[in-house]
Amino acid sequence: MSVWTKVKNILPDFLKNFFRSLSKYDLYKRIPEDDILNKQRYRLFTIFNFAGMTVALLVAAQAYFILNRTDFILWSLITVAIIYILNYSLLLKHGNTRMAYSITIISTFLILHILTYYSGGIRNSGMFYLGAIVLCAFMLLGSKGGKIVALICVLDIAYFYYITANTDWVSNILIGEGDELLDQDFLITGILAIFFISAQVNYLESGKNIVIQRITQSRNELREKNKELAENNLELEKTNKELDKFASIVSHDLKAPLRAIGNITGWIEDDLGSALQGDVKSNFNVIKQRVHRMEDLINGLLEYSKADRKKGVVVNIDLNMLVKDTLDFIGGPDNVQLEIPHPLPVLMADKLRLEQVFSNLMDNAIKYNDKEKINIKITAKEKPEEWIFTVSDNGPGIDQQYHEKIFVIFQTLNRRDEVESTGVGLAIVKKIIEEQGGKIWLESDVDKGASFIFSWPKSTETHKKLTVAA
Repeated sequence: MSVWTKVKNILPDFLKNFFRSLSKYDLYKRIPEDDILNKQRYRLFTIFNFAGMTVALLVAAQAYFILNRTDFILWSLITVAIIYILNYSLLLKHGNTRMAYSITIISTFLILHILTYYSGGIRNSGMFYLGAIVLCAFMLLGSKGGKIVALICVLDIAYFYYITANTDWVSNILIGEGDELLDQDFLITGILAIFFISAQVNYLESGKNIVIQRITQSRNELREKNKELAENNLELEKTNKELDKFASIVSHDLKAPLRAIGNITGWIEDDLGSALQGDVKSNFNVIKQRVHRMEDLINGLLEYSKADRKKGVVVNIDLNMLVKDTLDFIGGPDNVQLEIPHPLPVLMADKLRLEQVFSNLMDNAIKYNDKEKINIKITAKEKPEEWIFTVSDNGPGIDQQYHEKIFVIFQTLNRRDEVESTGVGLAIVKKIIEEQGGKIWLESDVDKGASFIFSWPKSTETHKKLTVAA
C-alpha cells in the first residue's frame, strides 16, 4: 500500500476526531437558552471561522500548485489558517467571544488582502468579497464594530487603487493594464458597494437589536415576576402551615372548655339523679345540645379550611360503585332510593375529593327531605373537556332567593333546633369543585325538589386551561 493511500485512509478519521475534540466543550452549550442574540452570533462565528480556514488553505494551495509561490505570501496564508484553528480552540477556554469574533474578521480580511497582491490589485474581482466581511462584522460585532471594519475595507480599496496605479507590487493584472479609468471604476464601485452594504446592514442590525432588546426586556420582566411568584408561593406555603397550626391550637383550646362543660353537666345530672325534673332537665339537655353543636361547628370550620389542600390519590374510579359505597357509608335510612338512570362514567380523578362532594350532596338530599320515600337521582353528561353531574332529590325545594346563600359557610335555611346542621357541607363542596377547576350551581324551586349540578374537568390539563381562561 502506497504512502498516499495510507494518508487518504487515515486523514478522514483524523479530521473527524479533531473536530469532535474541538466541539466537545462547545461554547454554544454554555450560552443561556434565552440569550438569542449571542447564540445567533456564535453559530455564525463557527461557520465563518471554519469557512475562512478552508478558504485560507485553498488559496495557499492555489498559490503553491498553480502559481508556484513559496514566498512570504504562501506562509502568510498557512499562518492565517492556523490562526483560525487556534482562535476557535482557545475561545473554548477563555470565553472572550468579542475578541474571537474580531480575530476571525481580521483573519478573513487578511486572506483577501494577501490574495489581492497577486490577483490583479484593485481589479481583483475578489475585492467585492469585502462586502461579505462587512456584513459578518456587523452581525458579529454590532453596529460600532461593523462601521470600523467598513472603514478599514474602504481604506484597503483606496490602498490597492494607489499601488495598482503607481507601483509594481501587484501582479496578474489581466485586463487593461495602465488603464486609469478602469482603476477608478473599480475604486468607485468598490467603495459604493461597501457604503450601501454598511448602510443597509446597519439599519437591519439596529432593527434586530431593538426587537431583541424588547424580547430581552420582556424576558427579564417575566423572570422577575416568576421570582416574585416563587417567593409569594413560599410565603403562602409558610402562611398556610402557620394557619393550620393556629387552627389546630385554637380548636383544641376551644374544645377543652366545651368538654369541661359537657363533663360538669354530666356530673350534675348523675348527682341529682331523679331530682332533675321539669324545666331544669330541659335546660340541661339544651346545654348538652349546644355544646355538641359548638364542637361540630369547630370541626366543620377545620374541615372547610383544609378542603382545598386535602388531596387523595388520582386513580381510575367507577362512579357507579363510588356513589353506592358513599350512600352506605353515610348510613342512609331504609326509605332512601338511589336512582342512576344511565351508567355513570369511569374516570381518572382524586377519589377522596369526589367522595367528599357526593357524600355532602347526598347527605344534604337526605337530611332536608320531608317525603316519606326519599328519591335521589344521579346523572352524568359528557362534554369535550369536562363532565356535568347532577344530584337531584324530591325534597321540599329551595326558593331561588336562597340559591347563592346555601353555599356560604355556616348558612342554613332551617333552624338548627329543627335540623342539626353546621352549614359547612355545601361550602366545602363548592370549594373542592372550584379548586379542581369546575363550578357548581343549583336548579330548584319551592315544592319541586332540588338539583345540584356541578362540572368536573376530565384532566389536570383541562383544569389549567380553565384556570387560565378564568
